[in-house]
Amino acid sequence: MIYTSRYANPELKSGKYTVVGITRGAPKFKLGYSLAGNILEIAPPGYLFNEYDRKRFTPQYFKHMDRTGPALIARMLSFYEKQGKDVVLCCYEDVRNPEDWCHRLVFAEWWQSRTGECIPELPDPSPNKWRRKEPERKIVEQAAPPEPEVVQMKMW
Repeated sequence: MIYTSRYANPELKSGKYTVVGITRGAPKFKLGYSLAGNILEIAPPGYLFNEYDRKRFTPQYFKHMDRTGPALIARMLSFYEKQGKDVVLCCYEDVRNPEDWCHRLVFAEWWQSRTGECIPELPDPSPNKWRRKEPERKIVEQAAPPEPEVVQMKMW
């Protein structure tokens, strides 16, 4: 199985994954796990570094990826899959905020459009500062309604 994630996902420290970068450079912070390698061909090209609009980024990134092609990427991924663990393709962004995105999500879209295979995001167990908190519901205990008073009725 292949996933995408961010380098800072603590799940990666479990040792259950072969972690592979898809960035132009390696993280400068301590990971707590080892990187098996980096697939530079999946990293966005320099001319897309400052493109923050996903609608403009996606078609240009798809063209870039099409030049590399799914066959070559599949061979690269196969190298890491042969290590016997699920493979996780990593970059830096925390995309748990629904408004955020990064190239790894666009790569997963490209891959699915070219191969039919889905690459999901690896669950991230760290606290999510973006998650909307459910409003606390107050449970108000109500006293039972009073029993009706029995009244003797008169016919006339």
